[in-house]
Amino acid sequence: MSSTNLLFGSRRLQFLEAQKKAVLSWACEMGTQNVPTLYALQKAQDHVCSCIANPTCKVTASSSNIFFINSIGSAITKDYSNPLTCFCMHDYPEDGRGNMSQVHHGLKMLHELPKELLVPSVFINNNIYFWNELLQSTTGFFIPSCFFQGNISGCDAEQALLQVLALGHPVVQTEAGFAVDPECIILEVSSFQWTYIDLQTDVHLCGFTCG
Repeated sequence: MSSTNLLFGSRRLQFLEAQKKAVLSWACEMGTQNVPTLYALQKAQDHVCSCIANPTCKVTASSSNIFFINSIGSAITKDYSNPLTCFCMHDYPEDGRGNMSQVHHGLKMLHELPKELLVPSVFINNNIYFWNELLQSTTGFFIPSCFFQGNISGCDAEQALLQVLALGHPVVQTEAGFAVDPECIILEVSSFQWTYIDLQTDVHLCGFTCG
């Protein structure tokens, strides 16, 4: 009983080799069947790391202190590949209209995030649309500059479902080519119809020339 309280009553337990041995010894004392050896446990851990890679990187500072840093990219990859967590992931910053409860609600995420850190595309209606590429929506031609989540229905943000929106420039086709409006507008990505590649295949529609 004292071993159980010592092992599982600790507020912080770092599983060093000695503590792993203590846990396995405790399991044997409790009469548990098929308790693995420490060697078998290490072999299983090595096999898991070889399959999914070890996210922890050992770093030695100039002061000779040793730190173990987890790879953020590896953690995000696992979250996306996990069917239980992938639906909770947020790909785009959210316009919280002044309210903030999550990191993706922040104004810096919405307005000041570098372009290279933004999600460059959106998947809608079995098509992939990229920012800074010409597309056609139900309202006309459009060049998105970024994608974000928000509510433009006018309802209470807590009552309305968030939509993926695109901030970008409307484009007008003229005899001389395409004229891009410097003023930005916001469109729902659900209104997108034709990708840039689709428009290129229709020469009569957009006036693309071979070059």
